[in-house]
Amino acid sequence: MTGKKRKIGLALGAGGAKGLVHIGILKALQRHNLAPDYIAGTSIGAVIGAAYAAGFSPDELEEVAKTTDWKNIVDFTVPKSGLLEPELVEQKIRKLVRHKDFHELNIPLNVVAYNLSTQERVVFSKGNVARAVRASLSIPGVFPPLKFDHGLYIDGAVTDPTPFDIVKEMGADIIIAVDLYRKEKTVAHPVVLGKSFFEEMQEKFVIVELFNIKNYLFPQRWPHFLRRLSMWLFDKIIYPAKVLRILAGKERSSITQVMYDTVGVLTNNLARERIEHAAVDILVSPSFDGLGWGDFNQVSRFIKIGEKAMEKEIPRLKRKLL
Repeated sequence: MTGKKRKIGLALGAGGAKGLVHIGILKALQRHNLAPDYIAGTSIGAVIGAAYAAGFSPDELEEVAKTTDWKNIVDFTVPKSGLLEPELVEQKIRKLVRHKDFHELNIPLNVVAYNLSTQERVVFSKGNVARAVRASLSIPGVFPPLKFDHGLYIDGAVTDPTPFDIVKEMGADIIIAVDLYRKEKTVAHPVVLGKSFFEEMQEKFVIVELFNIKNYLFPQRWPHFLRRLSMWLFDKIIYPAKVLRILAGKERSSITQVMYDTVGVLTNNLARERIEHAAVDILVSPSFDGLGWGDFNQVSRFIKIGEKAMEKEIPRLKRKLL
């Protein structure tokens, strides 16, 4: 007589580009025919978890990640409540979740966000998947908060970076949690030539800012010749190209640096505290070897790291399924 099949719950957390390891983890699980029965995701974990639950295979997710021009996912605008305009991100998310509602997904999914209006964690499990994922991805200071249903939502990482408790509540017997926040020793790395994702993002932001300033100073209602002449003088005399290069290459502005540092420290501390006291069956702890949350140009490395980390835990997972 065989017992009831034990259900696997997979908790996919926040971590920017580090979250791409989740694709490798899904690939390793698929290789051993060990598909999760429940998924909970926060931030980038919500994106990957939702796409997988909507029907994308791990190989298809890898292809999407490798062919995505991460610089062009975001549409830069004058900052109000966030540095980036999220419309292109929202379009991408809608495609990844195939415009589905939660009840249409292949695997039960919960998505974590934080409601600023009520100051509480919110777990989405009904309605529009893309909207829930967009709410969970609203990194404070980077993307504007998402406003709907009388709430103002930001990244779930501020309250639940690794939602292992949620998959337990969903009904999972065996909980797999992915720890993206382990402390690692600092090691020397070879210098990588070329601009980083954030350097290119910053340069594009400066260029668009200049374009917006020129449109304000020289509105389109002006005569065409006068407007072109004025803009040319602005470029050549008032605001020479070398100033643009200086601005684009300078260090992050104080507000941006504070934003990155504050969110990063708070999320890391919260995640480590929660993981340390987590009641999980399988804790997958990838070793990132110096890669950071902004290294979106290292898709293949992240995915291989995820595969390697999950493969180490496969024997233990199989024993728990017996």
